Amino acid sequence: MKVLLSRSRSWLYAVSLSFFSFSSSVLKAECKISYAPVTFTVNVPSFLNIPRDTPNGAEVYRSPDVTLTGPPTFSCGVYDYSFSGYSSVGGTSATGPSLLGTSGLAWQMVTDGLLLPPYPKGTSYSGTFSIKTAGIRIYKVGEIDLTALSSGTLGSFLIGGNPLFHLATSNSITPVVSSCTTPSINVPLGKQSSNDFKGVGSTVGERHFNIQLNNCPAGINSISYRLDPVNAAFDAKNGILALDPGGATGVGIKIMDSNGAAVALGQTLNFSNSVAAGSYSIPLKAAYYKISDTVVGGAANASMQFTVTYQ
Repeated sequence: MKVLLSRSRSWLYAVSLSFFSFSSSVLKAECKISYAPVTFTVNVPSFLNIPRDTPNGAEVYRSPDVTLTGPPTFSCGVYDYSFSGYSSVGGTSATGPSLLGTSGLAWQMVTDGLLLPPYPKGTSYSGTFSIKTAGIRIYKVGEIDLTALSSGTLGSFLIGGNPLFHLATSNSITPVVSSCTTPSINVPLGKQSSNDFKGVGSTVGERHFNIQLNNCPAGINSISYRLDPVNAAFDAKNGILALDPGGATGVGIKIMDSNGAAVALGQTLNFSNSVAAGSYSIPLKAAYYKISDTVVGGAANASMQFTVTYQ
């Protein structure tokens, strides 16, 4: 076997490269603001209702947008790239909404429907722009201090480090942690005879009871509630609880509203959209419910948990 070797030549070329650097004395200048910054006022509630179990990071208030008269205008040249964003008089967070003192609340600015990041993380502009509307969002970020927050300037919209306008609140805000006193309830259905049932799906031993909402504070606008079985539901949609194990069989407990309609378990249900400070009752009914042809006597108990939501 022959191995053919081919000879190759390497040619070296000397290449001369020239590098040029470019520089310009004026490629960037700050955006120009049309006039001295003006303070605009956003409406806020005198009492800010915050449900007791609101998680940190949740929005608790969204102000109406304010139409900015003017409107505030700024102009940036072709080569201008001035950064924007909002600043807070209390110091702007680099990672999220800006704290409102030690209230456990924080705020963020909105312009033209867009949530602003802190300066200088906002849009860089080139051209002429006007901001037409502004507002604020308020968030729960920690344990709520019930001390009133004074009215006044919250912060500013900045372009190129300069304020275009300021935002202030219309009045002081008093945070209210909304919770009513809700005592436990025991509903005795008594001893009943299986012979009193009319058939599967019938009920006996009906009793009225109320979920009490006592001493509800001011600031609550609406109340909703949810009923959840502690152990299990036989038919959650139709409000039928399964009995605790080890007792009677062939029977459940049905939960109804004051008109006799089934109350679905595990679903949030509206109670009232018009609430003032005071005490309230959610009227309900319970009864034994026959779930099979054969009923065996014994203890017939069931438990459920009620959760009340305030807004």
